[in-house]
Amino acid sequence: MNRKILALAPIIAASSIIRQNKKLKVRKTTLKFDKLPQDFDNFKIAQVSDIHCDRIGYSDLSFIKKIKNFNPDIIVITGDILDSYNNDMDIAYNILSQLAIVAPCYFVSGNHELRLPEEYEQLKNRMKKLNITYLHNSKLFITKNNESINLVGVEDYNFFKNEDKLNHRANFIKTLEELYSPNHFNILLSHRPEKFSIYADIKYDLIFAGHAHGGQWRIPFVGGIYSPSQGFFPKYTNGNYVLEDSTLIVSQGLGNSSFPIRINNRIELVLATLKKIK
Repeated sequence: MNRKILALAPIIAASSIIRQNKKLKVRKTTLKFDKLPQDFDNFKIAQVSDIHCDRIGYSDLSFIKKIKNFNPDIIVITGDILDSYNNDMDIAYNILSQLAIVAPCYFVSGNHELRLPEEYEQLKNRMKKLNITYLHNSKLFITKNNESINLVGVEDYNFFKNEDKLNHRANFIKTLEELYSPNHFNILLSHRPEKFSIYADIKYDLIFAGHAHGGQWRIPFVGGIYSPSQGFFPKYTNGNYVLEDSTLIVSQGLGNSSFPIRINNRIELVLATLKKIK
């Protein structure tokens, strides 16, 4: 009997790992803000991040259905649709074309897009055809009735490194400061969660980020083991974080890259509802 159990152990372990890497977790979060305009009470945002040219879960159709059922006002895509290790443009295009039908979509780059300049140009052209808004260090105002919020998107931090290695951090901060609107509720899309203190210093109200992959392997009561750019035992891996008046939402991501296995860390779709504090 013990031998049979031992023989089955690898199969059970492999099945568990596959399930954790393919069974989609939906995280619904409700956020309350005093500064949010009244007309944006109950404003719904779906966040898609770090797909890495992977099929989402067991079925893309199930993933899209969950977003449709949420009925978001907008969909934010926070980088790494592409993957510099195993890129498949057809998968990226298929997912984006389905998202574009559901709600207005807004995209910012991740580090993997910047590693693939030719493919990234193709991606930008395809997004333009799909009416997906590419926020290239830019902002736009979303208006409901007579009230507006400011939606800001910055390129991945490596963009600034590539542009000016000596002054990249200062240029990153300067760009964020110029795009911030003191008279509006400000939502920022930025691939990197580890820059949270910068976002909070500028007073962004709500930030959506990815990149951390949930820490890849998660230990109960400890958290994630490793994250790109944060190293071992990273601080910002998943969930919501608050610093002063700023709230950061970090998605665990929807795919894997160079390290293909997640443990105790399912792929994640974030569905956020904004509420006005009355």
